[in-house]
Amino acid sequence: MWKWTRSDNIQLLILDGDTLEEEFLTYPYSKDDKVIKTVVVTKSEKLTGHKNSIKFFDFYDLIHEIIEKEKCESYSIISISKDILFLKSMMEYHIGTILVGTLIYDFLKNIPDYTVQNINSIEKILNLDTKGYGAEIFATYSSSRKKMSLLHCNEFVMLDDGNERNVDLYFGGRYYANKHMYILNDPLSHIVKQFKSGYVKAVDLFFDSVCCYIARRENIDYFTYIPLKPNDIKEGKFDRFNSLQLSKLKKNNMQLDSILNCKEDFSQKGNDLYVRREIVKGAFEVIKDVENKTIVIIDDVFSSGSTILEAVKTLYEAGAKKVIAVLLSVNQLTESSIKYKNLKCNICGSNMKLRMNKSSGQLFFGCENYQEHENGKSSTIDLLSGMDTLKEINKLEVVDIVDLHDEF
Repeated sequence: MWKWTRSDNIQLLILDGDTLEEEFLTYPYSKDDKVIKTVVVTKSEKLTGHKNSIKFFDFYDLIHEIIEKEKCESYSIISISKDILFLKSMMEYHIGTILVGTLIYDFLKNIPDYTVQNINSIEKILNLDTKGYGAEIFATYSSSRKKMSLLHCNEFVMLDDGNERNVDLYFGGRYYANKHMYILNDPLSHIVKQFKSGYVKAVDLFFDSVCCYIARRENIDYFTYIPLKPNDIKEGKFDRFNSLQLSKLKKNNMQLDSILNCKEDFSQKGNDLYVRREIVKGAFEVIKDVENKTIVIIDDVFSSGSTILEAVKTLYEAGAKKVIAVLLSVNQLTESSIKYKNLKCNICGSNMKLRMNKSSGQLFFGCENYQEHENGKSSTIDLLSGMDTLKEINKLEVVDIVDLHDEF
């Protein structure tokens, strides 16, 4: 799903002339059979003669120039590039992003709206034939949607004997932690937090869908999960993965199995990458025979990757043939250069925040001070309308900069 772009109002594509091949720069992109205008941007001289091209040095000036020149809003613009750092800069100004190519492990903290391999896939995105990352779709609609995508990348784990083993990592979408400004209004982030203390239908649907998808392509021996820590068990903490129903998986005579045990308590909060990796070493042990088995392991949030990769390593050390990891979300670090504006209650003017309908699992926006309203009045906004409004009120505003003359 688009984080900041309104899918019903795509007016302009920014094409990175420094990384995209000519076929991407000259292709007649269209939405609903109407050609979408394109601008080729470059930091070199080689493309300055290209039709509708702009040479730039600074992203702030570039985006302002494009918005002013093309008479469009930031939420109607999409940027396309093979360079994740180019797209990261676009994200900071609330511009939609499509990465051509594969997102590598080192850039998981700055995930674009979509990743594609060819022009055909871009056309499908523009015409809503591809909806977005699976967990974000389930979080938004609380029901299955066809043509969802999974973010995928490869990583390696180093075994004690010095050999490396590959692990396929699949992700359902982007997560913004408590201190991140987007957390107030991000559907997937909201349900990730809800899942820590109770069953969430959207999470169940996501893992069920992805596990079945992988099972159709691989001969899976076990589906398992990251286990609770000893102190969590002692305190009776909610065992979130055992709450999953996974009805489709069960219909295919498959289920989640407890394969790993956590031997010791550890906390990753506030630690840097090196400390996170050291803390979790040796934390897990295998409690079933996994010799020559293919295993899918699930977890909710990928931050540094230390926990999931240590679990994968433990399985490989015990003789597993192949391990595939599925994670609900990836913690994001990309911040915005635009001051964030929240939805306001039309009754009292307080901030609106995401809430969940307990019976349907559907999210909506509600006033955070609704209990103080007179006569029990409530102010709510349905999720999709609220998200569209957020995109509009958080658009990049073009400002006129007037030179200040020396009055002396």
